[in-house]
Amino acid sequence: MSFALTIAAGSGRGQRFRFEGESVSIGRAPDNDVVLNDAGVSRTHARIERKASGWVLTDRASANGIALNGAAVVTAAPLREGDRIAVGPVTFEFRPGLEQIRWWHRSWIGTSRPARAGLVALAVLIAGIAVVCATESGQAIPMEQGDARSSGSRQASPRTPSGDLVAARAVYERGRRKLAERRVAPRNLYDAWAAFVAAAGHLKGATGAGPFRDELAGLVSECERDLRRECERLLFIAARFERYGQHDRAQRAWREVLLHYPGDDPAGCRHRAEESVVSSQPDFGAE
Repeated sequence: MSFALTIAAGSGRGQRFRFEGESVSIGRAPDNDVVLNDAGVSRTHARIERKASGWVLTDRASANGIALNGAAVVTAAPLREGDRIAVGPVTFEFRPGLEQIRWWHRSWIGTSRPARAGLVALAVLIAGIAVVCATESGQAIPMEQGDARSSGSRQASPRTPSGDLVAARAVYERGRRKLAERRVAPRNLYDAWAAFVAAAGHLKGATGAGPFRDELAGLVSECERDLRRECERLLFIAARFERYGQHDRAQRAWREVLLHYPGDDPAGCRHRAEESVVSSQPDFGAE
């Protein structure tokens, strides 16, 4: 089963997040599924769980409580489509699973193999007819800007995007989603940067992708700048705890760096944290 939360009020209004699984935790601590970095949010604030009767919302003994459609939640409260959940300064709108998509999936699985093959062949035939009609009517198939460069009056022939360009755009879209969700999970900024770098790699040697390549270069630069800033902030917090002899809190801060930087990064933040984390911590692998 799945459900979606849309930010109806507060920072990031309009952003929509989809979740799969039986339970989703919300809070300020980095190990939550939804991380809200605000003083009005407790480390473990709220939880949405799947029960036999449907989705329910529970307060995890938060300091400021949660509200469902304006009313305080005292015991587990059932959730319905369109319900509004207030957690600190952010209000989410709840939407249950996408049953229509699941219905199509079940229908496809239940279709015999010959019937599936016929449907696929029909789709390919229709796509081919559309391309022929567009060409005969003088409507050229769109091509990337820059492909039409030629000498004299010769016009470049239309062509479909290369496989590398298609792959680059797919990874680019994933990076865009991660960048939009950077406040939801600690590693999303890093994942966005990694996706943009991968997309740029797909474009090596590709023709006709000038504007797209420039956009990717700008996004990579922007993410690297933000990763360095976040690194400086996190390292400052960890170093301050160590300076005042608060070793347990310092170790938690170093492990939070590892959550933000799951792999090698341009700032070398993960490497510095790995050198400072006590390797004998029994709960490190769980985080």
